[in-house]
Amino acid sequence: MSERIWDKFLTEKDKEIFQLAGYGKRGGFGTRPALFIIDVQYNFCGDEPGEDHREGLKKYRTHCGEAGWKTVPHIERLLKIAREKNLPVFYTQSERRADMIDSGVQVGKSHRGAEKTSQEGSHATQTVAPLAPQPQDILIGKRKPSAFFGTMFMSHLNFLDVDTLILCGCTSSGCLRATAVDGYSFNFKVVIPEETAFDRFEASHAMSLFDLNCKYADVIPTDEVADYMSALPVRKGPGEA
Repeated sequence: MSERIWDKFLTEKDKEIFQLAGYGKRGGFGTRPALFIIDVQYNFCGDEPGEDHREGLKKYRTHCGEAGWKTVPHIERLLKIAREKNLPVFYTQSERRADMIDSGVQVGKSHRGAEKTSQEGSHATQTVAPLAPQPQDILIGKRKPSAFFGTMFMSHLNFLDVDTLILCGCTSSGCLRATAVDGYSFNFKVVIPEETAFDRFEASHAMSLFDLNCKYADVIPTDEVADYMSALPVRKGPGEA
């Protein structure tokens, strides 16, 4: 990939520093990956493909619109391989109590923060239908950007002996980024298939992926991730010899 999504946002000085400082070296894959789908919900994608972002934002303040729906076929592709290989599959359930108290200070960072479009059990907080979780998948309820914060995520990863996190979803500048940095901090190999990540802001998306690729994760084509997953043996379940 000679041309990257972030190149048009970089200055010549940025490019020089990137080269001279040695950023962006591949961290590589491990041998025991898990696929993690972060916040690919209706309140982030909108209710259907092709919805105008202005109309979508009237319903959901977190709406990312077509950028979200464009990732769905790429995530479906990886999800199919993960199920064939019996790899652990995680999803976030990003939702709130009816009184929103579990949002904490987050409510105060948006002029529309008190809107109840993230209420638990609602249509808005469901994963979009093409990617719907299956009974064997693990759902991580989270209230903050990182899926590690205040959740059972690390305990599950330890039990399943995971060494590589394949992160998909949104937003590149928010929950995806926070989870990637924490995963890196816990010494997991972190991989982000580029076509499976999205954000509402083009510049935030591009520069967040740039920064993650520099220091914390491998941001690489979905084709490459699919080839890696396809070459893995079928994974034994916990306790199987």
